[in-house]
Amino acid sequence: MIHARIREIRKAKGMTLQQVAERVRPQATTAQTIGRLETGARALTLDWVDKIAVALQVDPADLLALPDDGDLLVNANVGADGRVRESQEGVVALRLFAHSPIALRVSVNLGQYRDGDTVVCETVGEGDADAALGLDCYAEDGDGNRYFAKLAPGSRAGCYSLLPLSPGGVLHQDMALTRIAPAVTLIRELSR
Repeated sequence: MIHARIREIRKAKGMTLQQVAERVRPQATTAQTIGRLETGARALTLDWVDKIAVALQVDPADLLALPDDGDLLVNANVGADGRVRESQEGVVALRLFAHSPIALRVSVNLGQYRDGDTVVCETVGEGDADAALGLDCYAEDGDGNRYFAKLAPGSRAGCYSLLPLSPGGVLHQDMALTRIAPAVTLIRELSR
């Protein structure tokens, strides 16, 4: 599971537990509470991560470190009412299982994708290309042109069409593609 780097960062900044506690906003807390959050004796919620990040003047992400194996225990769920409840929901594998991944950064709002999103695509073998039909894919043609679009069947054998992801986009028909990689992971920064 994720472990906190609060103590490590606090000590690197030369701050005491009391100094961090006094900087917590909107209302100061106790040194004992900060100590419990550092050691894991008290649950480190997202609210606390934000408060401590402000107190230490760091980005909230700096306070957390992922486990070496990349697995993250999912220990809560969000209900329709927006409340977060503790529960054992399994494990999310944060490491990529892709053998031949391609990561794309989206620079404009494009269909369901937002400016700043990172899309990880996994290359499929020649015989598996039809399994990517209807999916958003990275694609390359024989001339080295590259596209990100929805893969559709072409009207000629061995060819595909690329449907635009947004209105006003360009439709590319009956293309012989040398590489097809459907999107498998979306990474979205929530603070953007």
